[in-house]
Order: sequence, then structure tokens, then C-alpha cells
Amino acid sequence: MKPPRIPSLFKMGDRSRPKSFGYQPRTFDERKERLKKRKDEIDTEMAKQKGLGSTYENHLRERISDSWARRETRRQSRNSGYRVLLILAGLIILLYLIFSNIGIPNL
Repeated sequence: MKPPRIPSLFKMGDRSRPKSFGYQPRTFDERKERLKKRKDEIDTEMAKQKGLGSTYENHLRERISDSWARRETRRQSRNSGYRVLLILAGLIILLYLIFSNIGIPNL
């Protein structure tokens, strides 16, 4: 069993070379990431088209259903925006009616 190591200011031992520092900068290039993602998507599409053959009809069905799903999502978000505006308008009208009937004196 080895004895426990005692830390010291003056290290004795193998100090023939300095301790290395492994700095690797981490940067984020949004444009580069988008290009890489788009390239991967295109490569995937190309691979699908090459390997489709008899399943081309199924591929078209998937693309159409994806397109319809995106359209439905856009429609839902637009409707939710209208709903928020309608509720906000109703609250403003309600608050106006409440405060106009109370007869708060002007200061």
C-alpha cells in the first residue's frame, strides 16, 4: 500500500518537461451550422431518391403529408393569434364598461 501524497510547493519528481495546456476554442458559427444542416438534408434526399425506385410513391405521400402538417401548424398558430386579440379586445371593452359606470371623479 502506498502512503498518501502530501502536497508541497516544491514538487520533486519527473519535471523534465512543462505541463501541457490543452486549450480548444469553442466557437459557434450560425451560418456554418445552417449550411451543414442543409447539406445533410440534401444528402439524405439524394440518398432517398437513389434508393427509392419502387417506393417513390410512398416518398411522395410522406412529403405531401409533411406539407399538410406544416400548413395545419401555421393555421393553428394564426388562429391562436386571432383568439388572443379577441380576448384582449373583450377585456379592454369590459374594463371600459366597468370604469365608466363607477363614475370615478376626475382628479
